[in-house]
Amino acid sequence: MEKIASTAKSTVRNIAKVPRKVGQTVIGVPQTVGRTILSVPEQILKKSKHKNDNDDESQLEFAEKLAFISEEIIDNQKGRKMVRDSQLQCMKQISDHLKPFLIQNPYANYEEWIADLHPDNAEYSDGRIDHRFYVQDSDHRKLWNQFMTQLGFVDRIVQQKSIEPSYSRKS
Repeated sequence: MEKIASTAKSTVRNIAKVPRKVGQTVIGVPQTVGRTILSVPEQILKKSKHKNDNDDESQLEFAEKLAFISEEIIDNQKGRKMVRDSQLQCMKQISDHLKPFLIQNPYANYEEWIADLHPDNAEYSDGRIDHRFYVQDSDHRKLWNQFMTQLGFVDRIVQQKSIEPSYSRKS
């Protein structure tokens, strides 16, 4: 049982350590699983030893619980890693689009870039782009602002704002 706990713990640690990178730029720190989560299998094992030293059936029950919990932790971390990998790939594609777009369109604004990158989010009859591109956590807005800051175009930085959604599409 101790081998199961050790293997599960090391596997979870390896899965959980994922640097967040966009291209060559690290945008976050390695993600790690909290000690509390990793200690769950060990706690089950300890309780098992103290309560039922001679009860083989009970030991088997705890071993099964330990295996189940370890498997759940590993599956959860694999899912989180897939999500992070997908997000990083999307951000790389967005970044890879912005660079040549700015070279070809040096005077373009944020809304023009979004319309070029995501035409389906710029098909509103009033000419606006989707309101979600202005929210605080918009990765597109953050990336645009990062590029504008690096290029020294601070006057082209897009501030977060709340805009009423438009549901009227172009015909």
